[in-house]
Amino acid sequence: MPIEYKPVPAIEKCFKVLDLFASSKKPLSISEISKFLDFNKSTVFHIVYTLNDLGILENGTENKFRLGRQLYVLGKAAGKESELIHTVRPYLEKIAKETKLTAFLGVLSNNSVVIVDKVDSPYGIRVSSEIGLSIPLLAGAIGKVFLSQMSDPEVDKILSREKLKKYTPFSCNNVAKYKEMIQEVRENGVAIDREEYIEGIRAMAVSLKVGEHRLLASMWFVGLSIQLKDEVLPKFLRIIKDVAQEINAHFV
Repeated sequence: MPIEYKPVPAIEKCFKVLDLFASSKKPLSISEISKFLDFNKSTVFHIVYTLNDLGILENGTENKFRLGRQLYVLGKAAGKESELIHTVRPYLEKIAKETKLTAFLGVLSNNSVVIVDKVDSPYGIRVSSEIGLSIPLLAGAIGKVFLSQMSDPEVDKILSREKLKKYTPFSCNNVAKYKEMIQEVRENGVAIDREEYIEGIRAMAVSLKVGEHRLLASMWFVGLSIQLKDEVLPKFLRIIKDVAQEINAHFV
């Protein structure tokens, strides 16, 4: 027997707004959304700001909105429906197994990096974080990897807006030196965090070219300093670069 229910017009309008963002190649203002969908501007205002509060949309520059980080978390819940997560997952498992460290997948969302998947180290001593956690854009190896994918004017704009923080005694808060480090990542393809974000913790990160110019993604692994000593870095560097090359080939 068919279930009788009353459709909720507000939800239908909400999904039409999200569909518009999914098909758009640029951020949208409330006026643009109202014009495209022929919705009352006041209705669009309330829908957009509610979605913004929920993290489904994010308010960027010039008061224009784009899809937000919470959608990536929901994408994780959808499992196989997320091509990026579904594709990268086996490689995270491979990295965790070969390095004995926790491996992460993250995407750039506004001014932070959101963890969308992870594989914990199979060993008892491990460093971990929760899926959905936001990491400051300019923190450790992750920040250098994401900024290395941007143009110099984009990097300058971010560094003029966001102050480099001294998270630990090893953090770099000198803009000129930090830009040199970004250039090194561009040349080497890998960023290393030597206790720059959390004291006693090291990390290695690499960018992923996932075939979508609007989505910047990265993969990294994290461990205690005693697990990521300088002598093992060359071996781990080869592992993560080889894995990244395989992932990038999938999205060509």
